[in-house]
Amino acid sequence: MKLADEDEKLITSAELAARFQVSTETVHRMCRTNKWPHVKVGRLYRFTQEQYETIVTPPAPKQQPRTQRQRITQLLSSV
Repeated sequence: MKLADEDEKLITSAELAARFQVSTETVHRMCRTNKWPHVKVGRLYRFTQEQYETIVTPPAPKQQPRTQRQRITQLLSSV
């Protein structure tokens, strides 16, 4: 995890909670369970702009193969 630059403004957990219209406890729980990327400053959770973008647009889930042929093809292509 990279540290924030001096010029980069960190988003507080209260600001993030306001943006998502959830409680700060929800934000803290998502950080404690490592579901959201964050920077911990002492006991405080902070977020860079890049981490905020990751939270807003999570990676697409990997699609599971539906047929036996697709499963075999996927297994062979990963070797």
